[in-house]
Amino acid sequence: MNLLFSATQGHFVLTFSNLIVLLFGLLILFTVITFIQKRKARTLQTQETSLRHTSELLSYVIEHSRYAIAVHDTNLHYLYVSQKYCEEYHIPDRNAIIGKHHYEVIPNLPEKWRKVHQRCLKGEVINGEDDPYTHADGTVDYTRWECRPWYTENGKIGGIIVYTELLTQQKRMASELKETHDYLDALLMQSNSPILVWDSSYTITRTNHSFSTLLGIPMHEIVGKNVGIVLSSLGEGELDRLESRLETEHSLSNVEIHLKTVDGQVRTILWNAGPILDPVDGSLVATIAQGLDITERNAIEQQNKEQLEELKRWYAVMSQREERIMELKREVNALLRELGRTSRYSSVEEEGMP
Repeated sequence: MNLLFSATQGHFVLTFSNLIVLLFGLLILFTVITFIQKRKARTLQTQETSLRHTSELLSYVIEHSRYAIAVHDTNLHYLYVSQKYCEEYHIPDRNAIIGKHHYEVIPNLPEKWRKVHQRCLKGEVINGEDDPYTHADGTVDYTRWECRPWYTENGKIGGIIVYTELLTQQKRMASELKETHDYLDALLMQSNSPILVWDSSYTITRTNHSFSTLLGIPMHEIVGKNVGIVLSSLGEGELDRLESRLETEHSLSNVEIHLKTVDGQVRTILWNAGPILDPVDGSLVATIAQGLDITERNAIEQQNKEQLEELKRWYAVMSQREERIMELKREVNALLRELGRTSRYSSVEEEGMP
């Protein structure tokens, strides 16, 4: 069977076999189009799933970040926010602020921050260090922050990201640490007792005016020296014993050490020392030693000892003299009795009676 088709410019004949071929071709074309559409649909679905997973992963990463992070769109609505951000800005529900305007969530934001946001939306990256932030109740927090734009896939600014780190507690701890350090430094420097501090390699790291005055050496010439050099006036054996004790015990208790000053005097110092240990691993960080100049005390004790010995000698001499006098009196009484006369020293006779 033949089908005749005519047109303005001519005609053509469609046979049955040709019709079959045409229909089969259309079927193949439909099948291919359907396959492509399904494949495209699956691809779109995969892409949507991947995008959703990426978004959820980004939200998860930001939420559990140790830092305060907030991601806004160009209208400053919240897209993502970390839990740390909510804690630092006293926001009870993280999910409740997603989609809300930043100034609605934090209405009392200073004007300088609003200007920072607008500058960042124009492409600037701005940051601050140790920046004071005054709350509505008058309390002040100190922050380290950075605000930077983020970009869409076509290179346009999609919003801003704000990184914030609250430094108030760190500043408070640093201030307390400085006060403690200044107090201990003043205590060390103004102490009447000589003080030495050396590290695990026996290098002197701190000393005070008292020790400097004792030796007659400026402090800057003592710090940085090895303990053995400063105590070089000790005998070699005494120094070895001292170092051995410090190696094993890291401490001293009432140890007398003789030090020679720059003018040749020898001073006797009673030392007590104790270790400063690392709180984590217990390793030796430093040793602090405090001394007491007992030179005058020892001199007085020596004088007292010598005077006591002198008194003992005088007592012995006087005791012997007194005994000899008693013997002479007894002899006089005996001679008087031989002459038939009365004894002169009756007290001696009474002492000798049973």
